[in-house]
Amino acid sequence: MLHNDLSKELVLHFAEKLKSIITYETEEDRNLIKKGLLLYRQGSVYNVSQNDHKVDGRVQDIIPVDVTLDLDFLDMSTCTCPSQDFCRHKMAVFFYMYSSVDRIGSLLEEWKAGNKPMISTPKTLAITKIKDRQKEYTEISLQSWIDFFNKEFSTFERSYPAKNHFFFSTIYHSFFQVLKRKAPLAVELKKIFLLHSALFCMNKIIELINDLQLKNYQIETYVKPYFHNFTDIIFENCNQLNRVSLPFSLDSLIEESIEPIRNSLLTTTDTPFQFERLQMYRLIWATLLHHKKLVEQEETYLSERESSKICSDEEKIAVAHLHFLQKDDMNAIATMEKLSYQVVPYSFWWIGYLTDTKEWKRARLWIEYTLKNIPPYISGIPNHEGRRRMTRSYLKEISGYAIEHDDSPYVAAMKQLIPYSYMEYSDYLIEAEDYRKWVELQMLAGYEIGECDRYDIKLVEENDRQALLPFYHHAIMNAIELKNRASYKKAVKYLKRVRTQYKRLKKEDVWESYITTLAASKKRLRAFQEELLRASLIVKE
Repeated sequence: MLHNDLSKELVLHFAEKLKSIITYETEEDRNLIKKGLLLYRQGSVYNVSQNDHKVDGRVQDIIPVDVTLDLDFLDMSTCTCPSQDFCRHKMAVFFYMYSSVDRIGSLLEEWKAGNKPMISTPKTLAITKIKDRQKEYTEISLQSWIDFFNKEFSTFERSYPAKNHFFFSTIYHSFFQVLKRKAPLAVELKKIFLLHSALFCMNKIIELINDLQLKNYQIETYVKPYFHNFTDIIFENCNQLNRVSLPFSLDSLIEESIEPIRNSLLTTTDTPFQFERLQMYRLIWATLLHHKKLVEQEETYLSERESSKICSDEEKIAVAHLHFLQKDDMNAIATMEKLSYQVVPYSFWWIGYLTDTKEWKRARLWIEYTLKNIPPYISGIPNHEGRRRMTRSYLKEISGYAIEHDDSPYVAAMKQLIPYSYMEYSDYLIEAEDYRKWVELQMLAGYEIGECDRYDIKLVEENDRQALLPFYHHAIMNAIELKNRASYKKAVKYLKRVRTQYKRLKKEDVWESYITTLAASKKRLRAFQEELLRASLIVKE
């Protein structure tokens, strides 16, 4: 049983949040409500208890499941069933909880009343939806959208007076979903609306990070996944908009978008997620705003800021991007060259773009720029794992050019970035059947032949047995230098393999000369001599 002091205000507040994300408007939501109500009315909910602002309960379905409803943060509610959404079990416990403070019948009537268009004809429903949106905002007016976003966010904030790091998930799962449901019906207009909705949410996230003074690990854990959800939304809608011709009626809306996009993604510096935001700026300009007149206007604006020396590094990268969009790569690269090598990762986007469009000459210019600047950038990363991660990322970016057009820059990059490019270069040499260079790489990297993948050794052995001999000789000498019984045994093991290699190569005379010289040069190492005799590699004099 629930405690008598369960706050009615908390339960009603939870109910309002639930009604904002689950409505009678869709068949899926209606079925969810009905299934939860059926479980509640069948008496399947039991062992319900309250702990602070949480309500725990068990629901007997096909198998028993445990549910916890978080009255402060609906999205933090949990159920042991496989569903990741607000499931029928949570809904059943909700009805049980609500029944302790008010009538379920009244709740259902209010729930349905909020969605009257459900019983209307399809034509009436469409007209009603349009009228509802027109009441809340003007369809083709960005300023009206932004005013609407702010009004909705103020309402949303009142539902969460105590903000903490869990609040970021509710911005995505609750607030954004409200905006999404209220988006315009016209397809192209809806995509632009969702793009600006995501930008608005990203701005609110940045503000909250600063207000809450979150630590880096908290940003990584509680904020980054949801921030990236919004960048994914922008990416998806931009790419879809790029594949269609927008009606002229939206031209004013697109032009109206320029300044808010610039303010959201470019001019606010020294804030979290600056790299991602500049990526979104470039993506939007390469898709939605990619019109000659608009690009030239933005370039003029930023160039004036650059000449007045109030231009940030991010704005200078944006200038390079606008040159890039006009296919003026030389000026774009010259702009980047004025900045430090620290900005080189921003060029990866351009390489990827040109690889996708198969503009090989242009891509080569950018790859050559990165080849010059990526080594000092990677050297400046403070730890090996970071250097390795950036090397892997860079090589992945230029691999498309290598696969489809020319692999020489890729090979040059791998050579420059050793040891961090060891894995990629090793795999490349095996695939290229350059076995001698592969052996040289292993020895340069400090690997012993016994540490290498057996499949690779066997492959080299089958195709270029001679290439392995220096590798074996190197391992033998290293083992002998350790001067202990175990290392001598290891050296003898490798010597046996070398003998086999020489026999297969029909060079027994070279083997005899080698082992005789080696034994003579190490005659003072009595234990080593004993191991040679025991293995019958030499005969006792």
